[in-house]
Amino acid sequence: MNDLKFWQIIEEAWAASPALLEMRNAALKTNDAILIEDLTGELYGAITNNIRDILLQLDKKELTGFNHIMEEKLFQIDREDIHAYTDGSDDGFLYCRCFIVGMGKDYYEMISENPSKATCDAEAEIVGFIGYVVYQELFGEEFERYTKHSIETCSNTIGWSKT
Repeated sequence: MNDLKFWQIIEEAWAASPALLEMRNAALKTNDAILIEDLTGELYGAITNNIRDILLQLDKKELTGFNHIMEEKLFQIDREDIHAYTDGSDDGFLYCRCFIVGMGKDYYEMISENPSKATCDAEAEIVGFIGYVVYQELFGEEFERYTKHSIETCSNTIGWSKT
């Protein structure tokens, strides 16, 4: 698993729901907060279900790679400057970061580069955890989390240091 394949899985999940893909693409162009808020429910529902369906086809090594990349992506945007625009408690900010990843690479990069474009309280908790759920389903054991990157808020100490 590499970054390209990781983002491809997210894109395939959106492509499996064409009307939602169109809605997401409009949100990417306009960054309309109302449209983005509408997408939070879709990420919790249809899109996460689509991600799950794709992940169920992976072998243990690929799924492990997906989970590690998910953790890395969540860790990388665990930053005070992003939190300032998404708000949320420790858990709430994690769920906002899950939403950012679930929206795909373009949205992720947009928010990483310009945190002021983030929408306050747009959350999709399950996106960050679906790989763990599928791992348990497929292999009958819990995934060993955070071996490389913790997803917990404030774990990225560089992202929270005042400069």
